Amino acid sequence: MSKYLIINADDFGYNDEQNSAISELLNKGLITSTSILAVCSKSKDAIDFAKKNAVDVGVHLTINSDNSDKKWQSVSNAKSFVGGLPSEQRDLIFRTTRRDVRSELEAQYDFITKGGAKVDHADNHCATLYGINGRRFYIDAFDFCAEHNLPFRFPKTSGFLERQLERKIPNALKSYQQMIVRSGEKRGVKMLDDLVSNPWSMQRIKDYNTLEKYYLDAIDNCIDGITEMFLHPALPLENEQGEWQKRVFEYEILKSGCLLDRAKQKGIEVVSWKIFNQ
Repeated sequence: MSKYLIINADDFGYNDEQNSAISELLNKGLITSTSILAVCSKSKDAIDFAKKNAVDVGVHLTINSDNSDKKWQSVSNAKSFVGGLPSEQRDLIFRTTRRDVRSELEAQYDFITKGGAKVDHADNHCATLYGINGRRFYIDAFDFCAEHNLPFRFPKTSGFLERQLERKIPNALKSYQQMIVRSGEKRGVKMLDDLVSNPWSMQRIKDYNTLEKYYLDAIDNCIDGITEMFLHPALPLENEQGEWQKRVFEYEILKSGCLLDRAKQKGIEVVSWKIFNQ
């Protein structure tokens, strides 16, 4: 069986630094995919870029805010999201209805497509639609994807969870994952075979070489089928180091072309989400 790799840049539309990095990487052919955060202030700029350059994009489905100080605003204005998308898991779990989640997913998709960009897949910010919070929002995500004929970022194998948690996962969790996979397959939604992203904080990463090695090793261990590797590349942010530096490192890794070179060495075909339509 062949090996395929999608290299995706998340959070297009997050801010100017993210937009500049992703636009450059797309223009230079150093990534094969990106997804737009419709709830962010610079999302319209990202949509305009995609439209002007005929770049297909993902909708980065988002039902939470990254912090409580500056909450992202709902696109749908659904009742559950009045005052901003929740930043606390307890609010997402206990105060959010599935009907409002579905309305928000549709509104974010409409915002991107009515802006003139073509959507080729759906993925999710902070894994809020994957069932890990105890809510069955994954059903709403699958129904949304089935309606719009979009593949969805969810891995059919357990490698992603094991790498994120850095341990073997219990059989109960494997069974739960497979139940979610079957839910998507029942609706005809296409999914990834595997998924790769680095879960570490900068305290553990410390330097560029450590992060680069993580991604190169992931390519070396790529499984048969379709794998997506997603990163969050960005230019430096003034007066901001800390965890933002990880995004800068990821930008520099992608800009170097080392991931494309390693994939070629390993006989892995680098593709976009269009692979699901072949």
